[in-house]
Amino acid sequence: MIYKGMKDTFTADFPTQGFIQATLDTEELAPIQKEIDSIQQDFDSAQINDLGNASNLKNEFYLQDSLEHIEHLLNPLCQKYCEVYAFGDRAKHYSLRDAWVNYQTKHEYFGTHTHNGEFSFALWIKVPYTQQQEQEFVNYQGRNIQRLPAFNFHYTDALGTIRNHIIPVDKSFEGKLVLFPGNMNHSVTPFYTSDEYRITVSGNLV
Repeated sequence: MIYKGMKDTFTADFPTQGFIQATLDTEELAPIQKEIDSIQQDFDSAQINDLGNASNLKNEFYLQDSLEHIEHLLNPLCQKYCEVYAFGDRAKHYSLRDAWVNYQTKHEYFGTHTHNGEFSFALWIKVPYTQQQEQEFVNYQGRNIQRLPAFNFHYTDALGTIRNHIIPVDKSFEGKLVLFPGNMNHSVTPFYTSDEYRITVSGNLV
């Protein structure tokens, strides 16, 4: 007996959200870099941002001077996200409610968490290592570390299985950013090979 199959068959994917990645040039980064450098010269003069149980970072500080500039940069990405993912309203202007800079040292991390904005972002300013350096360190130490330094998204698929999307961040990511819905779970794994700060900027748009 020859099985001919059913007529009018088709396949379909369940919709889900994603993220937008972009790269800022030197001119776009300049006002942000200026404020970050100023804060780094005197941590005691900056307003501390306490993210509670999300991380073990010692140095996180709110930005003030560059907020309007960051908002201007991110709004086209918010509108693009709404268009691509049918999320929110691309006709709206999104306001940057807050933004902060993280001066992350080796062994520090961000556990899985969400943000309170309709959109959130992560911008890598300085990343003082390469994936190769981190891999060689792990191999040399004989450690059973499965995940190198990365920015990680966590989500459930249509079957309820938890999935991870891993972005292997290193020096090549300086100037890059990701924009995503604020309630999307994400985390940051630690690095081990540098005594310099990994400097990132994050924030929430409403």
